[in-house]
Amino acid sequence: MRVRAYRFRAYSSKTTAGVLKTQLEAACKLYNTLLHAEQEEYEKNKHTMNKTELRQLALDLRKQNQEFQVLHSQVAQQVAERFYQARERFLEGLANKPKNKKPHRYLSLVYPQSGWRLSNTRDVGQGKSKKRKARLYLSKIGFFTLILHREFPENQVSQVCVKLNPSGRIHVIFLVEESESQELSSKEPKNAVGVDLGIARLATLSDGRFLDNPKPHERSLDRIRVLQRTLSRKKFLSKNWFKAKRRLAKQHEH
Repeated sequence: MRVRAYRFRAYSSKTTAGVLKTQLEAACKLYNTLLHAEQEEYEKNKHTMNKTELRQLALDLRKQNQEFQVLHSQVAQQVAERFYQARERFLEGLANKPKNKKPHRYLSLVYPQSGWRLSNTRDVGQGKSKKRKARLYLSKIGFFTLILHREFPENQVSQVCVKLNPSGRIHVIFLVEESESQELSSKEPKNAVGVDLGIARLATLSDGRFLDNPKPHERSLDRIRVLQRTLSRKKFLSKNWFKAKRRLAKQHEH
């Protein structure tokens, strides 16, 4: 089995976006609480909690702390899963030691096969403006409108990840488990043209045509440099710092 990710832009009301931010903050705090509990357990008993113990601890903390009850139970367990994976990568020498997460760096929540529902898939518009939309419900968060620019097997979704980008834009990623033999059908082209990529010219075609290099990256870098200087002059974590950070993030996503 292999896993393929399908990422779509999501739109929501200000209320739903606010709920998502609140839950991200709660998930971040739960992650840090699990980290401290793990450190304390090891210092006292020289015991490292396994995945099952961490998931159960996350559920217990959710019951005891009202702040964590805003999270879906499966999402809380996925936070424990995230910490467990971070710790295992450290023990295997593949990453640094897990440390406290900062709220503005904890940007995604993961739902497994429950806690979400996709409905009302439809085509809107005509011609070039035609789009395919769907309505996604995430338990304890609310509804999102998705722009489906590609098809994906909805009945094979194993996880749904909702991500709040630094720019403020929201994306939803569907993780789909596919078998190795499940390949997309391809059509034989009627006409084939050889392409040679270059720097001075973007591409030279075998039929004699060529495409000039528009160099969009250089123009984008100039704008990024200006925004980075603006960000560096703002007080760290102030309102103006977050505004400048969002403008820079949007330019990176452009």
